[in-house]
Amino acid sequence: MRRTTALRAALLVAAFTLACGEPTSPLGLVGTYTLQSVNAMPLPFVLAHVGSTKVEVLDDLLMLASSSNYSSVGHKRYTTDGLVTEVAPVDAGTFTRRGAALMMQSLLVGRWEGTVDGNTLTLVQSGYMLVYRR
Repeated sequence: MRRTTALRAALLVAAFTLACGEPTSPLGLVGTYTLQSVNAMPLPFVLAHVGSTKVEVLDDLLMLASSSNYSSVGHKRYTTDGLVTEVAPVDAGTFTRRGAALMMQSLLVGRWEGTVDGNTLTLVQSGYMLVYRR
């Protein structure tokens, strides 16, 4: 409950800043960010475990470009009845920064938001809090 309240507060601040602030140059964000945790848990992170099927996030890289475009690639592991399959999903889109607030527009999952603090991006996607570091 405490984490959910903090997450909602962070999203509210980010949304307010995005709505009211002027865009900030993306140049300070350019680089490759590595996923450190999901919902404050280390990787690999169990995304789902239903019956004999388990889905884990193994890693993810988020590359931000000076053109305000981004791309990402990561690895997920699917285990069903002992059979293991790894996949490398990719995504791309655009991002906008306003102060510490960051809004990503994905070609696959739509809009996701978060904050920037130095070399750390804290993003919320589909209800999961993702922390990336450059």
